Amino acid sequence: MHSNADLADQERVLHSTAIEHHISRRGAVNFAHRDVWGPREKAMGDPWSPNNPNGTVILRLAENSLMHEEVGDYICAQVVLHLKLQAESLIPSIQTKVLPVDHLTYSTGPRGSRRLRRAAAALLTEQFHARSLITYDNILVTPGVASAIDGIAFAICDEGDGVLVLQPLYNGFKFDMQNRANVQIVGVKFEGVEGFGGLDDLFRPEVNRKALEIALQQARKAGINIRALLISNPHNPLGRCYPPETLKEFASFCGQHNMHLISDEIYAFSVFANPEIPSAPNFTSILTLDLDKIIDPSHKHVLYGASKDFCANGLRLGFIFTKNEGIIGAMSSIGIFSWLPHLLQDAWAAMLEDKQWMERFMEQKRQLMLDRYEMTTAFLSKHDIPYYEMNAGLFIWVDLRHLLVARSQEPDRGALVRSSPDAQLSLQLELRFTEICMENGVMIAPGHVYMSESYGWFRITFTVGKKALEEGLRRFLASIKKMKAECQLSKST
Repeated sequence: MHSNADLADQERVLHSTAIEHHISRRGAVNFAHRDVWGPREKAMGDPWSPNNPNGTVILRLAENSLMHEEVGDYICAQVVLHLKLQAESLIPSIQTKVLPVDHLTYSTGPRGSRRLRRAAAALLTEQFHARSLITYDNILVTPGVASAIDGIAFAICDEGDGVLVLQPLYNGFKFDMQNRANVQIVGVKFEGVEGFGGLDDLFRPEVNRKALEIALQQARKAGINIRALLISNPHNPLGRCYPPETLKEFASFCGQHNMHLISDEIYAFSVFANPEIPSAPNFTSILTLDLDKIIDPSHKHVLYGASKDFCANGLRLGFIFTKNEGIIGAMSSIGIFSWLPHLLQDAWAAMLEDKQWMERFMEQKRQLMLDRYEMTTAFLSKHDIPYYEMNAGLFIWVDLRHLLVARSQEPDRGALVRSSPDAQLSLQLELRFTEICMENGVMIAPGHVYMSESYGWFRITFTVGKKALEEGLRRFLASIKKMKAECQLSKST
């Protein structure tokens, strides 16, 4: 909690920032606290490569670069080669020609082309194993899932309303909901909840139900109107899938409290077989489950995007499935501000329609992911660095709490819990290790940005090129050694 003096100081800073730059108060808030990309631009603009050995190895962002060439080649083949062939009337059935009515006008508008929406509906119906047929009328296209989250937050919440998200949580949710819609993320805590004893318990239905009920009551006492539960399945940052019984518990909770259930399923095709956790659940979409008796179908929504599964963060594509016409209309009203070009929509539609190519692509990608994962975990095990086993997503949840405990000279890891008296020191140590990594030229993500309930966890992306991963892990280990050296120095002084 912030004191009145702290809040007054913050207001003075925001006021002076607004005056200095001649911007609004909300512009000053976003400039001062929510612009994550500006500070990263220098490091991200100088990535490591064999030809740039002094560049930064980026293991912080949720990007999969393992199949960049394959995606690029496919798009070139669709948009360039097929365009040439169609002009020669050799393959008239493939719609990749620039058609003035479809591509150079407003066409069907910002909801998305019917071709892409049909392809997306077919993907969800067939690959996500939806219980009922999905049509293009249930789909709205956005330039990325971040835009979809922003749009649905605008549609279902008033300013100041809250959305429950289970901790630890994907840090981008906060920016996606706060920066424009001004909707609060209300973290669901597990520390102290009956039945919770470790990360595996975060996927158990009964533990989740208890944690959700506690969080909802606390939010209501604080005067926050909770409108929805937002889940990431597969989970970010833990890299596991929720079992069906837990997904049903989420739906039941939302149904009983007349809330929306929003399922972000952006990593649906980034699941691989990890032999270390053979019993770990595979991916199950909420579309697969019979939930109509426990939640209003118009309160159930699925988000999906191509960034992660298709290794193409820069080719912005997202879409939302919903049977709620009000949400479609509300999001459509602001869709003109984030309109995906129709020509790019056709390129994406071609990929989604080409089922044979998709199957080959996803299988090759999963094999590469498993290879990089085993390479990373072998390195961590060799150097006695604990981590949480995963089988979904692009990152590993690495446990460096022992570094922070050693520095603070606290034998009890309970001192690292955010609610402990030593929480501020633990946060400073977590930030210090992140700084050391940057000094050594490797970007990793500290756990506090994901609202981890204890300090000392870090998220490391492993889906990068083999040489970049080797170099990044080498720098990561060097950073650990430097942190340990600082610990020894601190103890001796």
